Amino acid sequence: MDLGRFGEDKATEYLISNGYKVLCRNFRWKGGEIDIVARDKEKSDLIVFFEVKTRKDRGFGLPCEAVTASKMRKIKNTIKVYASLKQCRGCDFRIDVIEMLLLDKKIYFRHLKNIT
Repeated sequence: MDLGRFGEDKATEYLISNGYKVLCRNFRWKGGEIDIVARDKEKSDLIVFFEVKTRKDRGFGLPCEAVTASKMRKIKNTIKVYASLKQCRGCDFRIDVIEMLLLDKKIYFRHLKNIT
């Protein structure tokens, strides 16, 4: 099982079931990647960029702790490229993290909104 792919698939299912419109997955640019890009369920002019972190144990801390300052800089730079390519004028942006911890055959899931 590819843990990263599994986490992104589960996160996508969660977002769709909660009314988000997924615009793309794994947007890549030479400076970084955004796991999921979606339109907010309540504000159609809000685009949310999701970083998905999945872990099998807490040996390296909680999954969200892997979103470091360096990772955030890469995400923000990649958002600029995405916005330019997709002509997102007039849209607001938000960065969220979805973390999953797989322990004892259970999935612990948390959606952290508006991290910066």
